[in-house]
Amino acid sequence: MRVTSNSYTNLVLSSSQSEQQQLALLQNQISTGNAIQNPSDNPGIYGKAAQDQAVLAQLNNYTQAATTATTATQQNNTAMTSLHQIVAQAGEYLASVTSNMTPSQMQNLGTQMSDLVNEMTSIVNQKGSDGNYLFGGTANQAPITSAGNYNTNTNGTTSSIEVEQGTPVQTSIAAGHAGPPAVDGFMYDSASGTDVLGALKQAVTDLNSGNATAVMGTDVTAVDNALNLVSTYVGSTAANMSAVSLATTRLSAQSTTQSNTLNNLVQTNLPAASVQLQQLENQYQASLEAGTRVMNLSILNYIGSVTSS
Repeated sequence: MRVTSNSYTNLVLSSSQSEQQQLALLQNQISTGNAIQNPSDNPGIYGKAAQDQAVLAQLNNYTQAATTATTATQQNNTAMTSLHQIVAQAGEYLASVTSNMTPSQMQNLGTQMSDLVNEMTSIVNQKGSDGNYLFGGTANQAPITSAGNYNTNTNGTTSSIEVEQGTPVQTSIAAGHAGPPAVDGFMYDSASGTDVLGALKQAVTDLNSGNATAVMGTDVTAVDNALNLVSTYVGSTAANMSAVSLATTRLSAQSTTQSNTLNNLVQTNLPAASVQLQQLENQYQASLEAGTRVMNLSILNYIGSVTSS
């Protein structure tokens, strides 16, 4: 088979074009930092990277949900802690009452108890950043009316957020009310008949009327029961808050691991790619020089053949 100078020229040009493509690919990988950008770059790794990306996206969604849950559970626990302090203070006021107190002294305590009821109402009726009432269920109404009574239009519906797969956390709580019909919550428990608002209001009435017997008897018991009810919600909201915190920690660790795995799959090994780029540039330069010599020989051969003819 006769090999012409044109064959060498075409071979050099083809090799040069291939090296140009490889150079462009390497330069792109170094500039973007991504070794895998298209399925054709490496179908197997591209598919695995797509799976890892989907897992990372799911983890990010759970992380966002956990952030929302963190705000809600902290808000609930702060409210319950404040309410617990108010009811505990009410209990201390009642415990200070004696049978030989003057009506004026008892009325002074009644005024202080009334202030506690107002503070409690502010906590129970607070709104979230979205302007909705936090503890009225889905009714979006204040649990305690301006007249100081339970708003029976509120309900006990609560909500949860899934912060990890299969791990829902309660993010809203309800105040509840005595009804009718009764709705259980942190202000009222139908099973025990505990009524937080009712206990404090009755204590105010008995203090203002000077009824020391009622204050030291039924009122103390009612407020103690109210404190126990609120205490359960302090505990449950703290547990919810802790569950979200633990989930957030796990999600962060999982996201970091998943992100590192994904980066190891698709990111360019810059030191190796830089060496490869330098080698390829040298090879390309040598090819250009060789190609130039071959093409010059082809021209001389052509001139020689014309002259000899």
